[in-house]
Amino acid sequence: MASLAAGISYANVAIGLPLLLLAEGRTAFFASSLIALNTISIALGALIALVLRRTERAVAVGLSLIAIGGVALALPPSNATTSAAAMIQGVGHGLFWVGVQAALGRRSGRRGSERAFVSQYSLYVTGTIAGAVITGLGVATFRAVGVHRSTSISLTFLLGTAAVLTALPSVRQWLRDSSAAVSARPRLAITAGFALQTPDLFLVGAMGMLVSLAPVVMSEVFLLSPLVIGFVAALTSFSKIAGAFVAGLIAAATGARLTVGIMLTASAASSALLVGAHQALLYIVLTIAAVFFGIGAWPIIVDGALARIQPRDRAKVTIAWNIREYTAIALTTVLGGYLLDAFTRPAFLLVLAAALLGCAGISASIVLRAPTHPPSELRDAVLDSAQSEIGSTRIHRLARALHLVAPARPLPDR
Repeated sequence: MASLAAGISYANVAIGLPLLLLAEGRTAFFASSLIALNTISIALGALIALVLRRTERAVAVGLSLIAIGGVALALPPSNATTSAAAMIQGVGHGLFWVGVQAALGRRSGRRGSERAFVSQYSLYVTGTIAGAVITGLGVATFRAVGVHRSTSISLTFLLGTAAVLTALPSVRQWLRDSSAAVSARPRLAITAGFALQTPDLFLVGAMGMLVSLAPVVMSEVFLLSPLVIGFVAALTSFSKIAGAFVAGLIAAATGARLTVGIMLTASAASSALLVGAHQALLYIVLTIAAVFFGIGAWPIIVDGALARIQPRDRAKVTIAWNIREYTAIALTTVLGGYLLDAFTRPAFLLVLAAALLGCAGISASIVLRAPTHPPSELRDAVLDSAQSEIGSTRIHRLARALHLVAPARPLPDR
């Protein structure tokens, strides 16, 4: 439920924010700068997770901030209000992803561990599909009843906020049921796992250009309506789910390294072909193809990298990972916005995205050759089971009896 709600809100902002700024007469560069501010705030949110005694609690704190940011975005737009709201939203998403990745990372290294990443990410992307459709239909509906052009976009942010508020009770219940998963407060090591993350950084940098700026390109270059842009964003999100499941199936049969190599090569080729796409339909089809192959490989890359980190260090690496990842997205988004403003066609942006995807494929082939560090099977089984809502209390008591986890109590300051 939390992943669905976060996905709805993310798509709502990713589509609505640039459309709102363009409706207010802002330039593509200004819109991309505010998108980048939202993205860099996700990195800030990952950093803020350091103050939490329990990393998984970041999920609930993050969703609360996402809701606050959504309400702020619905206020009458001004540079100060919209910027602050975008930052709050970003911090919330950063906290959310740290909490989720910390929980999933405990499994990495076990046989089939990539399935947990694929399943969670698929739920999140399902939310982005719903969020894209809700945003597009919401704008069209509000305008049909006579609401002002800008206000019709602002009001859709309340729809994303409602989804997040609905998910908060289930998150609090999950935190109570997963009390066995309490771990020491992580410390920040900003360079931790950097070499293992290089494929991810190249990949998300490219997607920061292709996906984050797609609403701007469709609106400014191809003159598509918000309704059409919303449905295209939904199709793009669906391609992420399909790509992740396809990648998961291929990885189970042939291994992660070959799977990632195939997917990233195909994504780079699709991005390169986009350079010659001068029709809206061709641009949409090739963008969806690039996302299908590129984002499809993302869960396999993340799981594979975490599997090559010692289990005791994964919480620390997760925070540094998210800081670096969203910083890379923010930088490439700003660069892409500048290129869109400087040139009449998005050709230079697309060439750079294709080059980054090629670098991602090369670095992944190196990283995924390293040995893995699987976690303790018995301890991991207890922690996984403790997260389910069924029988969680009995499992936690068993874990304490086996001395696998400490009794739930406040952790000492570090």
